[in-house]
Amino acid sequence: MPDELRHLVDQPTSRARFNDLWPYLCSEGTAWPAAYASVPHLVAIARGLPAADRDEYLYVVGLVAICSGDLGDVPTDLPDDIADAYRHALPEALTLLADTLVTAEHDQITTRYLLAATAALKGHPEYAEILNDLDVYAECQSCGEPMLELPE
Repeated sequence: MPDELRHLVDQPTSRARFNDLWPYLCSEGTAWPAAYASVPHLVAIARGLPAADRDEYLYVVGLVAICSGDLGDVPTDLPDDIADAYRHALPEALTLLADTLVTAEHDQITTRYLLAATAALKGHPEYAEILNDLDVYAECQSCGEPMLELPE
C-alpha cells in the first residue's frame, strides 16, 4: 500500500491505478486498517488537485467514513497515531468536498456519490448509505414500479 500511495502522490491523475487500489481499502461495507492509514494521504493528494480531478479521492474518503459508521469509529486495534491522523483529515476532506461540489461540473451519478461522502463526513452515515445505494431504491420494494429514473 505505501508504494501505491507514493505512486499516486507522483501521478495523482492516474485514475486507473487509483481505481485498482481503492477496493483494497474499503468495499462491501468494510474498511480495512489500511484505509484509515491511507485517508490522510488521499486528502493530501486531493488537496493538490484541481476540483474537477479530485472527486474519486474524496468519494473514497467518504466511503471509508460510511463503512466506519460513526466518524469516531475506528478499529480498536488501530494505533493511536493512525486513528488521530484519520480523524484529523476528515474536516479537510469535507471542505474539499464542498469546494468540489460548488466549483466542478459533475454528472448525476458523480454528484450522488459526492453527496453520499458529504453526508458521511457530516456524521450521517445512514443517509450516506441511502445516497450511495440509491439505485437499490429506484424501484418500489412492494410493487416493483419505478420510483426514480437513474441514469445508466
